Amino acid sequence: MALSVRARLIYYAKLSKPRIIWLLDLAALSGAFLSGKLMPLNILAVLVGGTLASAGSMIVNEGIEIDRDKVMRRTSKRPTVMGYVSKKEAIYVGIALLVMGTLVGLLDNLLTSFFIFLGGAVYILIYTVWLKPRSPWNIVIGGLAGSAAAWAGFASTTSSFTISSLLLGLLIFMWTPGHFWALAMRFKEDYSKAGIPMLPVIMPENFSAKMIAISNALMIPFALALSLYTGIVYAVVASILSALQMYFSVRLIRNPTGEEAWRSFKFSSPYLAILLILVMISAFVR
Repeated sequence: MALSVRARLIYYAKLSKPRIIWLLDLAALSGAFLSGKLMPLNILAVLVGGTLASAGSMIVNEGIEIDRDKVMRRTSKRPTVMGYVSKKEAIYVGIALLVMGTLVGLLDNLLTSFFIFLGGAVYILIYTVWLKPRSPWNIVIGGLAGSAAAWAGFASTTSSFTISSLLLGLLIFMWTPGHFWALAMRFKEDYSKAGIPMLPVIMPENFSAKMIAISNALMIPFALALSLYTGIVYAVVASILSALQMYFSVRLIRNPTGEEAWRSFKFSSPYLAILLILVMISAFVR
């Protein structure tokens, strides 16, 4: 039975992973604000272009991963798995959205467009196609997709790439492994069934917990280094939040279970979101 346009749009919206897109858009906004140049039309262009490209990349990802998603309880109800959107259709539509987003980025400048495309290319080719089914380094290298969102935002108002934007991107890059390894530890059985070699799948729980803690510890210097460009309020809040993040990491080491990993995972999302918002507020106040 043919789907209505409304139903099809709803399915594609679900496939686009809006909970991830809003964080990527927040990264782009924080990059744009970090520059200190508030240019509404430029920011609008990078948000629209970035959202289209991110949505397209997610949709391609779920088109490619239908067979893996079928065996994972967490992903078994996705529209691609249920047959509402075919693999070929998801890939074609996703690529079209990625191209559209890249072209919208050109309304800002070539560098913005490049970073928008880079984020999608890393997520689809390096993360989804190459590393995810083969290597526990998948989510480590895949973190560059999030970094590219921040770099696109900064480039949208400056047409440049500087140390401050590099640090913002590296914060996101370093945040990614600990966040998603905690998720994989919580859903270890799912990832194991799908044959995805996430670190917690191929290594013991106590080792995975230590690696999550090390990853989070390595992230903190980048979070604090941004205070050179954002001021004392950001530095104080970032220090407090980072201490809390390490508190959850230590708890996980002491009790390396899926439930404790889930607590770490649930804290890490607002941790990054609050820091990105603080970057925006600090830049606006300046």
